[in-house]
Amino acid sequence: MNLPWGTLISTASGAAATILGILVGTRAGRRNESGQWIRDRKIAAYERLLQSFGAVEIGLRHAYWEQREPVGIDWEEWNAALVSVSLVADTDVGIAAEQLAGVVGEFSAFPFGESKDMTILRQIHTKLDAAQREFVNAARRSIHASDTKQVPWRLGGPPPWGELEEIHQRDNDIGRIIP
Repeated sequence: MNLPWGTLISTASGAAATILGILVGTRAGRRNESGQWIRDRKIAAYERLLQSFGAVEIGLRHAYWEQREPVGIDWEEWNAALVSVSLVADTDVGIAAEQLAGVVGEFSAFPFGESKDMTILRQIHTKLDAAQREFVNAARRSIHASDTKQVPWRLGGPPPWGELEEIHQRDNDIGRIIP
């Protein structure tokens, strides 16, 4: 049987193109799946760190406010959250997480149990707020590369300073400490 060369070349080209398409499609699918998995891991690690930060910050602030040593703070969870971030973070997120951890460490070394100094509390509050915002913005850029805007609002993290001053003044007026 004698096949014309045109038919043979056409059939072989079609088969090769199909196989190549399958290989390229499989590779692209795996790459996309891997990228989605990494993105999901980043989001989970960043969420965990922000949740742990919120709990640690509130615990330290209440201890300072109540003039007592901080107890019940889950330092193991805080450390585990930092490690989780270190596994998936790019450089900017890693630097922001390190800065946030540094400010938390600075706050944890405060003179708890002594009388409150609103100037000192305001200084650390400003640092905590700035570090938390920087982490959020770095995390957002890490997850959404096209999102280069800074978050212009505050959701979570240390409450606005004005609220803390009002609470402090109200508590002083009635001789009460934050529950």
